[in-house]
Amino acid sequence: MGLGTALDTAISGLRGTQTGIGVVSQNVANVGTAGYVRRTVSNLDSSTGRTVGVNNPNVQRLLDRIVQHQLWQESSGAAYTATRAEAFAGLDRLYGAPGSATALDTMFSTFTNSLQALRNDPSSYTSRTAVLDAASQLASRLRSMSEGVQTLRNQAEAGIGNAVGRVNELLESLTKVNARIVNGEASSGTADLRDQRDRIVSELSQYVEIRTSEQPNGGISITAASGTQLFDGRPTVTFAFDQRSALGPAAQWNSDPAQRGVGTIVAKDISGNGFDAIANNTFRSGEIGALIELRDKTLVQAQAQLDEIAAQLASALSDREIAGTAATAGAATGFDVDLAGLKAGNTVTLDYKVTPGGQTQRYTFVRVDSAASLPLPASAEGDANNRVIGIDFSGGPASVAAQMQAAVGPGFTISNTGSVLRIVDDGAGGTRDVLGLTARPTQDLLSGGTAELPFFVDSGRANGAYTGSYEGGAQSVGFASRIVVNPNLATNPKALVLVSPSTPEGDTTRPQFLLDRLTSSQRSFTNATGFDGSRNTSSMTMASFVQRIVAGQGQASAAAQRLDEGQQVALASVQSRFLEDSQVNVDQEMSTLIELQSAYAANARVISTVKELLDVLLRL
Repeated sequence: MGLGTALDTAISGLRGTQTGIGVVSQNVANVGTAGYVRRTVSNLDSSTGRTVGVNNPNVQRLLDRIVQHQLWQESSGAAYTATRAEAFAGLDRLYGAPGSATALDTMFSTFTNSLQALRNDPSSYTSRTAVLDAASQLASRLRSMSEGVQTLRNQAEAGIGNAVGRVNELLESLTKVNARIVNGEASSGTADLRDQRDRIVSELSQYVEIRTSEQPNGGISITAASGTQLFDGRPTVTFAFDQRSALGPAAQWNSDPAQRGVGTIVAKDISGNGFDAIANNTFRSGEIGALIELRDKTLVQAQAQLDEIAAQLASALSDREIAGTAATAGAATGFDVDLAGLKAGNTVTLDYKVTPGGQTQRYTFVRVDSAASLPLPASAEGDANNRVIGIDFSGGPASVAAQMQAAVGPGFTISNTGSVLRIVDDGAGGTRDVLGLTARPTQDLLSGGTAELPFFVDSGRANGAYTGSYEGGAQSVGFASRIVVNPNLATNPKALVLVSPSTPEGDTTRPQFLLDRLTSSQRSFTNATGFDGSRNTSSMTMASFVQRIVAGQGQASAAAQRLDEGQQVALASVQSRFLEDSQVNVDQEMSTLIELQSAYAANARVISTVKELLDVLLRL
């Protein structure tokens, strides 16, 4: 090897070690810096003619791509579970811990205890006042809880808007960084850009579950887990969210824009073509996915629970139950029932059995006063054993009977004489047995001659009695936000006892009736308002239902918290695996620095020796 060759080799070695020392210095300076990935230098041997050396030292980042992709997926899941857990914790605070002073079940018990005290002393003014106070506090609690649920929904709506805006910003930022990486060389500057790009992608993964792939030119491509491409050198879609303000119980998401009362996310591609990203299920996880689920499912269900409590509370005290009287028509048997007091939203139930050996089933007919209210909304549907059907009463008795007949089919014969409805089975056919026919009209007067009374009324409908009407929209939707104690009771507390003007003030009939309706009478509830999503009808007391809802909310909150804790553990585990390679270790860097210093000294010694030899040659 000639002196020139040795000199070139040593100089290239110095350049390589100089780059390596710079990288070590950068690693040490960024110990603990979030998103910084440890770098190393990859030296490529070069040979040009008779010159051998180090050429183009490449700065490489030390990380495991597979683990990094797992980390981004787990980050999306962690953002999803954390968002849900926070919302469920807020709901749990609204409902209160079972048995606590502010819990809904405690306030319900206070109300029933006051009714029990009134039953024991009906003539006591103090007892009557206590009943009205307890009822007012219970109604106020339902209203405040409903307001709290809608506040959480509005927060979710705003959160979706903020998150969508941030996603667009991240995709735009990614465009600039990605272009500089594609056009740059593998240097420390490019490694910084890759760190910056990874930080952007990491933040993006918290909003939407993503899949990434690196292209041969160093660029990156990103798709959502649903398959929608988000980025390919530039954003392939832009998201827009038409945020709504002041969401109420009736404001819900629908694929039909005319029926939608909340914002939706529209994705537009580079050609200007758009699609509904929520309907397309683009956001399956991440913060946005969680917020959409909370706004459109979890919190809607929570409102439905409160509305069911309010509706059942009002109906239990105001709805009469008129059992049908036995009727026959030849070989057919069944019942007659008078529908004279039935109001819009009130029901008539037909209980029957398919023979032989069939189980008891039910048809629930709901009165509506306009065909515009039909069909009933999906939320009114029963289960397979309790089919709920809307009947338009505006056409008169014959029309009512015809609609019911069309709904139940040929196994029954339905007729109407004036206000009296008759339903009988198929007689000799023997395929059906009619077991019962019951009308449930609402009592809208305080002194109507019956124990029922409109104790709780709808402040949103001129303090009218709650009947479950579907005219102008379902009365049940948002009823928890409008339930109040009948104002007429405040001015006439004697009505808590007096069924009629001739009723003795010490009569226990009405107080006992009200207490029984809330604590011992079985009522039909649908689990569509429960967390399991089942639509099977179950029977229980009003008191049991309230306790079940409060306890169920606490269990759901605990389950969401456990899920989040498990997800955070999984995220921490993947982060630990990722940091094993990518995190800077000062001891390791010092060891590398010593090696580089030795190499630098060796190359410097070669240069010094060559210089001495050249000096000798020049002196000859």
